[in-house]
Amino acid sequence: MSFYTSLTGLNSATAQLAVTSNNIANVGTSGFKRSRADFGDIFSTSPLQKSSSNIGQGVSLKQVSQEFSQGNISTSGNSLDLAITGDGFFPLKTPDGLQDIYTRNGSFTLNDQNNVVNSTGQRLMAASVDSSGKADLTDLNALTIPPKTSGEAVETTQIQLGLNLPADSAVITADFDRSNPSTYNKSTALTVYDSGGNGYLATVYYAKTQNASQDQTPPSSKWQTYFFVGDTQVKPALQQATDKVGGALFVNKYGDVLPKSDSRVVPSSGTTEMYSLDQLTDVRRSTPATAIGTALTTAGFANGSLVNAVSGNLSFNIKVDDAATAQTITYTMKAGDQDPEVLARNVEIAINNTLGALADTPDNTATTDVNEFRKNARFGITVSFDPDTARFSIASGTTGDSSSIEVVTTDNNAQRVMGLTGTGLKVDASANEALRGKPSESAVLRGETMTINTTKSISTSSANKDFFVSVDGYAFKVELPFPTTYTNIESFAKALQDNINGKTDPATGRKVSGVTVSFDPKAKQFVFTTGTAGENSAIQVTGSADWGLANTEMQFGSTSEWKKLTQFTENGALQFVKNGVQTEDASGLSTQTEWWPVYLDRGELSFDLTGKPISPLTGMPFETAFLAGGKGALTMSIDFTKSTQYSSAFAVLSQSQDGAPEGELMGLNIGVDGLVNATYSNGSQVSLGKIVLANFSSPSGLRQVGDASYLASATSGIAKIGEAGSAGFGSIRAGATERANVDLTQELVDLITAQRNFQANAKAIETSSTMTSAIINIRS
Repeated sequence: MSFYTSLTGLNSATAQLAVTSNNIANVGTSGFKRSRADFGDIFSTSPLQKSSSNIGQGVSLKQVSQEFSQGNISTSGNSLDLAITGDGFFPLKTPDGLQDIYTRNGSFTLNDQNNVVNSTGQRLMAASVDSSGKADLTDLNALTIPPKTSGEAVETTQIQLGLNLPADSAVITADFDRSNPSTYNKSTALTVYDSGGNGYLATVYYAKTQNASQDQTPPSSKWQTYFFVGDTQVKPALQQATDKVGGALFVNKYGDVLPKSDSRVVPSSGTTEMYSLDQLTDVRRSTPATAIGTALTTAGFANGSLVNAVSGNLSFNIKVDDAATAQTITYTMKAGDQDPEVLARNVEIAINNTLGALADTPDNTATTDVNEFRKNARFGITVSFDPDTARFSIASGTTGDSSSIEVVTTDNNAQRVMGLTGTGLKVDASANEALRGKPSESAVLRGETMTINTTKSISTSSANKDFFVSVDGYAFKVELPFPTTYTNIESFAKALQDNINGKTDPATGRKVSGVTVSFDPKAKQFVFTTGTAGENSAIQVTGSADWGLANTEMQFGSTSEWKKLTQFTENGALQFVKNGVQTEDASGLSTQTEWWPVYLDRGELSFDLTGKPISPLTGMPFETAFLAGGKGALTMSIDFTKSTQYSSAFAVLSQSQDGAPEGELMGLNIGVDGLVNATYSNGSQVSLGKIVLANFSSPSGLRQVGDASYLASATSGIAKIGEAGSAGFGSIRAGATERANVDLTQELVDLITAQRNFQANAKAIETSSTMTSAIINIRS
């Protein structure tokens, strides 16, 4: 029986030798895990046997198990080489997709289908990810690294060009011809892409069309752009002008340009007339409503004199600026009135003295408000005589379309001497049409900040009672009674106002009227305003420093200006805008529009005197470009807002476009969490998936299938899939592989041990053989 016992020892020594030899042989195999032979003794007994007298029957090989300890990490030059630091296995699929394989060997390459595979063609599995890199562990697929993007081409829609256009460039007046460099100043070229990623050469030409001059408002230099895609010219689209923050601009009938954000702007709708920002150059001065008399005959005006202006009264009724009732003006002619200029001045004074003294109506019947006083006084009416036409004219004291005048019920002298017939001498206010412009501004004088306490009663003294006033060319002194105490500063201002108005110029008989005196409690300043308006209106009030009037200057009114709108024409035809498209079709024209969109000249760049862009301040849109050969169409805009016009040389400061072709793979990055990011030549970065790891309840129970690969078994349990770096799973290191965890020193020791075991068991057989021979020899 000892022969068989020693035989089991020989077999076990042979098995241990084989396991050790296998470990030594695979010392260079990536991901290989050292095997260990586990032995057990053979012992059999029965219930009736004494265990103390039983002898074992040898040894048997129970199992060959593997030690899944960590191997050393070795770097490589292949970004697809992967190593696991910690627990876990790479999940693989066989080429037929039927079998799940697990391995620690991370030596991977790409196959002809761009799948990541090992040397035997088994495909590495990865989880799909969303845009944030979060993995869906229920959706595992073979990891694919496409060599170029598919469906990632981006059509060009926006181009950005930051240029410096030389300020000293010559203005070109010749018609543009891209084949003739003398018809443009500069050009730039770039590539644009269609939706399929096909590239086309785009060229932009620049021709200077205007230098800045003092005659312009505001002065600006202009460049015309011409845009080509290949050999096809792309025309600029209609572009609404904008302010500096991108707000669309609108214009009213007086040429006032305001952004849409302004509360006064009510954007138009439907079909509207087309107006160009560049054509808002017809600046006009606002004029008053003017009633013009009939021309005097030679019987009434001869040799520069009025024949009939000798004696008597002339009388007529007049209504100015929507007055409630007409007022009768009666003037007694006197010596010197034969001069029409003198008569005109005297009648003017008579009109203003009468109309300027009209009291307010206690309640304005035009409204439903209670105690809203109607202002009846009118100021600044002018009378003039034109010797070339022999006509007298009477003009409203205000300017603009809101002014009106009517001269009626004239007597014989008014008709004979001044040609005021009483028929047709009427000019109505205009609410819808721009005829005379906007109201002019009165002269406004603000005093300095007062130092006295204005919250209490106000007193005058001999030191502060005197005021020196000049109103519309008439200077006089106002002396308030003293000592006088006023309840508050407002009552003092009213007293000063009453003392200014009513003063009569002794030289002309003209009375001062319409001056208002108010107090600004926040600024602690007096504010003086004339009743007249326009550039001939003026006021100055000086007085004691107590009132903040010691250092005042003469202040003047202003005659307002406005811009006459001229509808844009093309080839002689009036142009309209319907749904943002330029057209000659006026159907559906809006009649209620008060604000019209104002447009830039197509394709034009404007720069101010400092070289900064004036327009456009947003991207310049272009019409759709249809590509040659029926390859589709492109709709693009070019952003020139970073361009300048300095005296330096032409330069492309910045250039970009948002299109992209299909991209070639430029780089691959695999993170420690297994996230695979690919970078392509078109600038796109794509997350292709996340390499996951598998782990088992009992890794030692895995079934070896060669190539450092394993199959799950009942002993190992089913695979648990998880993300690298999460609990129970190691991390992934790209560009490296895990070496075998075989310790050669240990294996050599095990080899010697196995050899000694084999020799000892062989010696035991030899001894048994000798003893058996001795027994056989006893018989002989």
